[in-house]
Amino acid sequence: MMVPIPPGESARLLLVEDDVALRIVVSGALRGAGYDVTEVADGGDAVRELQRSRFGLVLLDLGLPFVDGWEVLQKLEGQHLPSVMVISARGDEPDKVRALDMGADDYLAKPFGTPELLSRVRAVLRRAQPVQEPARVVQEGAVTVDLGKRVVQRDGVEIRLSPTEYLLLAALARQPGAVRDHRSLLSEVWGPEYVDDWSYLRTFVRRLRTKLEADPAEPRVIVTVSGRGYRFGP
Repeated sequence: MMVPIPPGESARLLLVEDDVALRIVVSGALRGAGYDVTEVADGGDAVRELQRSRFGLVLLDLGLPFVDGWEVLQKLEGQHLPSVMVISARGDEPDKVRALDMGADDYLAKPFGTPELLSRVRAVLRRAQPVQEPARVVQEGAVTVDLGKRVVQRDGVEIRLSPTEYLLLAALARQPGAVRDHRSLLSEVWGPEYVDDWSYLRTFVRRLRTKLEADPAEPRVIVTVSGRGYRFGP
């Protein structure tokens, strides 16, 4: 089941950044926007903080001393933990896709301005607080999506999805058989500022197929419609 983050915890952020000057600027901007920010300078401290406290969002640099950001993502993979937004000087597409594949919800390349940072933070936290909707169950093969309870099952076993994975699946499942184009999905799930960033959509579709499809190479639940977009089922 997708459990929304309690309001008090959604405002608690963990900033993992070893650049002191940048950490001061980012933490100041976040606190100025009303967030409760805990700061650490390396990945080992980040993992320890996550083990003893609850956060709505982790802002994670990749180039950290001792335990780098990749190792932190690996340790978080598959666990029921906060949303993660990578903030990194590594702006190349392969690094971005790798981070998203490993469970990051967003990727913000340095340098960035305060308005963009705050907009991205709000967008990630919004995705972790899905709006309740009327009870409705949609099924395709062995996969069942209970839109009211926000529960996804495959062969009767509940599948744990990240908030963003669930929102994308729900956007498709609400209109089974209908083709949803790339831009409308990006706008609905991520926000209008993401409509041209297809790497998010491709990566999260791939993640969903890995969890839901009997054979991800021959998808039957989330089907690609060449040149048009995706659909839920036939």
